[in-house]
Amino acid sequence: MSKTFLFVLAASFATFVFSCGKEDGKQEPAPLPMYGADANPTGDSIGGGNGYSKIVQSGDVTVHNLDELLTAFASAKSGDVIYVADGAAIDLGTATNIEIPAGITLAGNRGLNGAPGPLLFSNTTPPSSILFLVEDDVRITGLRFKGPDDDFPNIDYNVRPESGVLCLAVEGNHVEVENCEISNYSRGGVEIYPRGKNVHVHHCHLHDIHSYPVVVLNKSEPPVLVEACRINWIWHATAGSGAPGTGYEARYNLIIREAAPDSWQPYNGQHAIDMHDYLQILQERGHHVAGDFMRIHHNTFVSNAPNDPSVATSYDAAVRGVPRELAEFHHNIFLHSDPAQAIFQLDGNVWVYDNLYGSDQVHIPIALQTTPQILFVNPPPQAEAIPAIGGTINLNIQVNMFDTLQLKQVIVALNGDTLYNADKAPASGDVMINTSALNTSLPFQELTVTAVDSRGVVGRHSTVFTPQ
Repeated sequence: MSKTFLFVLAASFATFVFSCGKEDGKQEPAPLPMYGADANPTGDSIGGGNGYSKIVQSGDVTVHNLDELLTAFASAKSGDVIYVADGAAIDLGTATNIEIPAGITLAGNRGLNGAPGPLLFSNTTPPSSILFLVEDDVRITGLRFKGPDDDFPNIDYNVRPESGVLCLAVEGNHVEVENCEISNYSRGGVEIYPRGKNVHVHHCHLHDIHSYPVVVLNKSEPPVLVEACRINWIWHATAGSGAPGTGYEARYNLIIREAAPDSWQPYNGQHAIDMHDYLQILQERGHHVAGDFMRIHHNTFVSNAPNDPSVATSYDAAVRGVPRELAEFHHNIFLHSDPAQAIFQLDGNVWVYDNLYGSDQVHIPIALQTTPQILFVNPPPQAEAIPAIGGTINLNIQVNMFDTLQLKQVIVALNGDTLYNADKAPASGDVMINTSALNTSLPFQELTVTAVDSRGVVGRHSTVFTPQ
């Protein structure tokens, strides 16, 4: 399968502007920058702020303090705009689990004539708490949220323990968090829960968040989108739980590695863009499943920590298992010049192509991290529950190659025994599995497909089932 077949790629992102460049006065299309965050086509600056184009300047009710804010939430109707007064600094005190009701807009004036935006803060939030629960059809815009945890350089958990506080827990569908500054939370900035779908986090500045500025726990389609944000990070910038069905897209973001605090030393470094291997499946079956998909493109990775040795050991991105579909990385400008340090991946279903690497911005059309893509149709891909299948399984898999690469070998094995070995994927009827003949004493049947491309790069993907 070519990259053109699977997704609309470069042409989709080559947004054009017009400029006069010919002597005859005719206008020629000039492409916007094709790599990194500078390709940002949104019309607003990365991280939002000054000059943002969609600033809300008034509301149905204006609030100045916590009591007014809670009263406004309690009486709000869908469609209402709750406006936090210009220059307000609202101490949230010990309040937790504050519900932002469905259908409302919570707004401030961040970016209007350089305004920093009204501040919602707390230094006394109880440990391991959530500040805000975000319901369906909510827009949060133009505000600053500041938690109780220290700035990066001052972190010392022996002096001041991390709070474990999370700012925004998104429980609803169709949620937009835009043009906000979110900082000083040890647990996270924006966490998308399993019920949250169609969530868009964009033009925000997230910094001094110790663990997860944006984390995706859900199974969402369309995917969670993190766009045109400025994210200063040490541990992660974006992350996914790895649960089957999980996926997210990150594009046009400026991702800045900060120095690890002295109290973390010696520190080996982490990675900015992350997809976990799903813990339940890893513990039950020993398989590393990294969600369904990642779409990571047009991001710029830089370092603000020139003297921190852990930067050299940090990855720009890590796919800690095999996505059930595909993790794609393209048109990024990576911090690291070595593609192996730019992206860590396990086993397969990863395509890394058309990126720039290091300070010299070396272009690599197809990185060695690009593997064959293996898709299970019958039996189905791994899920939280193991399917019970009876009768005869007519194996149905797809093996797709990126761009100009060729498929060299496909091996299909059941519980370690080879069922098929050829230079192409099996056609319908080539591999038939009689479930009644299988060893039922096993906790599950493990079917593994290994594919090798023309460079000798191997992709491997497994699924499981039980005989019915």
